[in-house]
Amino acid sequence: MKQIIQWVLWGIFPFIFTSCHVSSHTAMYGSGGRTAYNHAAQSTTNEELLLNLVRLRYSDTPYFMQLNNITTQFTYSGKFLPSIYIPGFNQENPANLAGELAWQNQPTIQYSPLQGKDFAVQLMHPLDLRIIQGLVYTGWDVDRVFRILVQNMAEISNACSASGPFPQNPPNYKKFFEIVSLMRHFQLMGELQIGVRYVPGKNKISQAEENDNNFQPNMMQISFPGKGEKAKTLADLLEATKHSRGRYFLSMYQDFNEKAEIGIMTRSLLGCMYYLSLGVVVPEEHIKRGVVGNTLSSDGTPFDWSEMVGDLITIHSSDYCPKDAFLSISYRGLWFYICDHDVSSKRTFVLLQQIFNLQANQKEQEVPFLSIPLGVGSK
Repeated sequence: MKQIIQWVLWGIFPFIFTSCHVSSHTAMYGSGGRTAYNHAAQSTTNEELLLNLVRLRYSDTPYFMQLNNITTQFTYSGKFLPSIYIPGFNQENPANLAGELAWQNQPTIQYSPLQGKDFAVQLMHPLDLRIIQGLVYTGWDVDRVFRILVQNMAEISNACSASGPFPQNPPNYKKFFEIVSLMRHFQLMGELQIGVRYVPGKNKISQAEENDNNFQPNMMQISFPGKGEKAKTLADLLEATKHSRGRYFLSMYQDFNEKAEIGIMTRSLLGCMYYLSLGVVVPEEHIKRGVVGNTLSSDGTPFDWSEMVGDLITIHSSDYCPKDAFLSISYRGLWFYICDHDVSSKRTFVLLQQIFNLQANQKEQEVPFLSIPLGVGSK
């Protein structure tokens, strides 16, 4: 019996006296590990963005709480307590054995509201032309990118009134849609080229900034094939000229050119959100009660916003929490959600999240991190 007790003690002692550190496997893969925090941060960030889209549809104020920092402390402890009688011992030779194990995960999460100067810079400044170029070059469909990010191109409007609070009148957008559809055609052929550059004389900068390349491009250039009916149609719409190499070529200043003609005007991030918020399908009762805006066509009938943004994003509403949702949030006693089988809406939402991240002022924020103490030699 005593030999058995010795085996038990020799097996328990090392475990208890080395249990002040949690194992690396538990810390990284457990319920409080890195992946768990990753999932939680991604889920809540997406829910916040969806919530603000719905808020804008209801003419409510958008509000963002940025996740600045995550720290967590894992502790794992154990000790003996004299409380359990061990068989084989008597009152003259007593022996008791007990143990206590404790595991704790103490996270500290820091949030900060996006407001003041940070709000103005991130949400209200026109988007950099390099964001458009970068998204197209990384494989995003050019028509989706331009419809969301571009407000005017070559004096052709892309629903300018939809970049702000709910429009009173139906917007002009069909000619712009025809242009980006043709651009998408040439993108699929691998024949569409988009470039950005800085042209001196516009948006004056210092010599030091110019030497360090610390300036924002102010011109977008688009090139596409010079042959074919579709190429000619696109060239006519954009008033592009044919280059000596046989391709059509177009240069557009951001905002206005020297002749006070509109070149290319990008939306702000908030403008992109206002635009996509028109894809929120609100209950008919809310429209009748005047809770949300209602745009009327020239004949007095309600304008159907799904004609303009329905193929980009559709956010449904329901009295009950949906079971087939890619993403859902609760607002005004209803559930608003994106269907999991609606691939186009999911793609647009992911694109909007990427634009949000690209526009964020990363230099003034600390990157979220996990601080996890791991025991030396733990497994």
